[in-house]
Order: sequence, then structure tokens, then C-alpha cells
Amino acid sequence: MSRTIEEPETPPVEFAFLLSQVMGEPRDRKLGVEEMAARRDERVRSIVRFAHDSVPWYGRVMRERGMLPEDVQTASDLSLLPDVEHDDLSSSSGDFLPRDARIESFVELKTSGSSGAPRTIYHDVEGMIAGWAVKLRERAVRERHLGRLKKYRSASLSLEGDSAQRVREHFRVSAPAVWKLIPETRRFSTFEDPARVVEGLAEWQPDHLSGYGSAVGRLFRYVAETGADFPLLKVINYSSDSLSGTERRLIEEDFGIPVHGVYGATEAFSIGFECGEDEGYHVNEDATFVRIVDREGRDVKPGEPGSVLVSNLVNRGTVLLNYRLGDVAAAIPEPCACGRSLPRIRLLEGRDNAWIERPHGPPVHPFRLSGPLNRLEVGRWQIVQPDIDRLVVRVLPAPGQDRSKLARAVQALVREVVRPDLEAEVEFPVALDSTKSGKVLSFVRP
Repeated sequence: MSRTIEEPETPPVEFAFLLSQVMGEPRDRKLGVEEMAARRDERVRSIVRFAHDSVPWYGRVMRERGMLPEDVQTASDLSLLPDVEHDDLSSSSGDFLPRDARIESFVELKTSGSSGAPRTIYHDVEGMIAGWAVKLRERAVRERHLGRLKKYRSASLSLEGDSAQRVREHFRVSAPAVWKLIPETRRFSTFEDPARVVEGLAEWQPDHLSGYGSAVGRLFRYVAETGADFPLLKVINYSSDSLSGTERRLIEEDFGIPVHGVYGATEAFSIGFECGEDEGYHVNEDATFVRIVDREGRDVKPGEPGSVLVSNLVNRGTVLLNYRLGDVAAAIPEPCACGRSLPRIRLLEGRDNAWIERPHGPPVHPFRLSGPLNRLEVGRWQIVQPDIDRLVVRVLPAPGQDRSKLARAVQALVREVVRPDLEAEVEFPVALDSTKSGKVLSFVRP
């Protein structure tokens, strides 16, 4: 049974082992593909047994399908279980909690709501520690730039009370050994005026910056355009939404700061991370298993785009197996140059339920436009479809770009990819619309 905050226990032995190993040479560099798969599958069998025995939703659907826990022996067998949609969780959230659960023993977190209404997700303390332990792999990547085991200052472009902040505060009481490893961090709102952020960073002098990709991009566009004095950062991590290729090149080439993406969600803390040696995100499959499926829930071939389903293998609060996050990705089948045995995925623009509708023919996903738009080297873009016969492409051009020429190029792309008879409206706003949580979505349907 999960523990209360007031009665913290010693972190699991496994966490202590990961802590000692990942800080230097990440353990996944040492484990081969078969050894990592064995570790992953052991956790799969454990969470499926727990879900069958203790979680009403899974007990019910497994009985309906005539399934026993023993039918799921490996991660690939998770496909025998149904997908969990946002509506399933919203309408029956209590059915995804253990029967004997005491809500006060869990950490309550809220999703951002970018894929619908915000949902409440509960995490148990041991699961949070195990989920955080794999984040040490991200830390090992950062330490190439920060120095091993160095206590460093960090700054965050995020929202007050977001999941990361709630988890850090909880660790202070429930897992002080973990909390002591978290760098001292000063938070700046994603909605903060960039000039104010620059002033605060100059005062704080952080070594590391993390935040929403859109907020990081907006900050550095401001610094480049104004020439504002900016503290010398050693490394940047971005997450939650995308950082455009133009923005990333600006940061890495003009400012000389390495950038690494991390992939996580309230439902599964540390899904993956960029290693900096090859493209894509390494998936922490021993904590969160990822499937990529088509619209019918069938696994797609490596390299083909599809919807991301996650199975959190360590959380015994809100138990989620085959949960549809709403992201779009493609598996990268080739091994990474870094030598890690963890699989890789490539995240694509847009949500899996965000399609550009057409009066004739199947809808078109925005990621079909993302590659060509990014090759135009714009700062950032956003597609809005007010109705089926209108498409608005909102563009933040790079400094010095010819707007008339850019607008014609965008309109030509829309005619080629979406509809030959559709003349897109191209706008050049000061800023792109964001959600209440501060994310900038690549596709919006009012």
C-alpha cells in the first residue's frame, strides 16, 4: 500500500542502485538490449498483476476479455489490453485507482489540459522515486556541460504550481535524499515579459535553463532582436511543446549553448530524453513503455507516424496502461551512436486528434506541413482552421525574412499538401496564441 507523506520510508534499494550508477556511466550504456528488455518485462508483469488484482477498470476489462495476468509476459503483450482514452479516464477516474487506496497517501497532480479538459492523476511515492530515478539519465547528459556531481543553479520557464514543482515540494518531505539532488531553481512564468525574464536571469546567474520549448524560443528571439545582456548558460533543456529548428539553431550556433529536449507528462514523468549524439528521444522503457499505433490502435511499422500510447510501469496510484497521450511520433529503428540500448522515437508536430479537415478526401495531419514549413526557416508557426474552407497560417518570421515572399511560399505549400484550390491566409502576429497552461499548439481549431 502506498505511504503517506507524514511517514516517509527509505527509498527503494533499486533507486539507490540507479542513483549510484547513473550519476557516472549511465546503467543503460552497460546493459544490452536483451538485459534492458528483461528488466522492462519484469516490471510489465508486476504492474499487470497489480492492475488485475487491485484496479477495478483493468480487472473488469480483463475478465471481459477472458484474460489472466499470466497472458501478459512481455511488453509486446500489452497490446492484448485495450487502449485507454482521455474520456475513459475523465468519466471513470476512480476506477483507475487501487480499491483500497487512500487518496491522502498519493500526490495529486493535474494535467495541462492541452488535449482536452485537465485530468487528475495520482502518484504513489515509491513510483515517483522510481520515475525520477530514470531522470538521472537526463542528468548525466547535462553533466557533460555542467560537470559531474556539481551543485548548480537552475532557472525554469514554467507555471506556478505545475507538476514538476509539486513533485519537488513533495520530495522535500517524502524523499529528502532525492530532493537534495535537485538543483536550486528559480521559476519564471511562461507568460512573463521576456525583458523581465532577462533581468531576473541576470540577477540569478543560472548555469542551466529548462522550460517550455515555445517560452525558451521566445526568450532567445527577444535577446537576438534586442541585443540584451544575457547570462552565460551552460546547457538548456526544453519540454512540453516544441522548439523550432530555427530557434534551436539560433541558441546553439549564435549563442553557443547546447540544447537537449526531454519528453515527459503528468501521467508518466520521464518518458524520454535527447542524448545529444544522434536524433530523437531515448525512451526510458524500464519505467514507461511506449507503443506507436494507428487510428485503429494497431502498432505501426518503425519509421511510420502514429499515436503515442504510454504504459507507466512504476506508478501504483492512477494506473495507466496503453494510455493515449495525444502526441504523434515515429520509432527510430537504428541503434544510436551513443551506445545506449534504450529505444528511440522521433516526436512530430501536432496532436493525434488534430486533423485539417477537407470537404473531399481524408483529413490531413499538420505534421505533413511541419517539415516543409520548418525548411522555410521561420521562427515559429501555427495553423488555425476556423472552418472547412478556411486555413490561417500564423508565422513568426526570422529576422530579415521577406514577408511577401514567405507568404507566397506558405500558400504554395498549403495548395500542394492540403488542397490545390485553397488559398491560405498568412498572418504575421507579434506572438502566437497559447493555451491556459502556456503551451503553443501547432494546430488550433476554434
